[in-house]
Amino acid sequence: MTSRSIHVLPATTGDSECASDGQWALTIEGLESGPDDAALHFPTQEAAIAAGWMRAREDGVSLCIHGRDGLVRERKIYCRDTRGNRLGR
Repeated sequence: MTSRSIHVLPATTGDSECASDGQWALTIEGLESGPDDAALHFPTQEAAIAAGWMRAREDGVSLCIHGRDGLVRERKIYCRDTRGNRLGR
């Protein structure tokens, strides 16, 4: 089983879509392949975090929030309990 995680990080101009300065990207790491591999772009870090938080909770995976410098500043881990419900911790 491949470990998956979702990352919120500054968008770079090297992405397939041109990102303007100040934008933030949401990427999903650990997928086999498919359209979800592409980064989604958001105008603010807050918007990217909100979208990442929702996806991480739905999928039961971790959310890594990077700062402007690219370093991880916060990590949230979401998992499923034995009843199939999702919990954040």
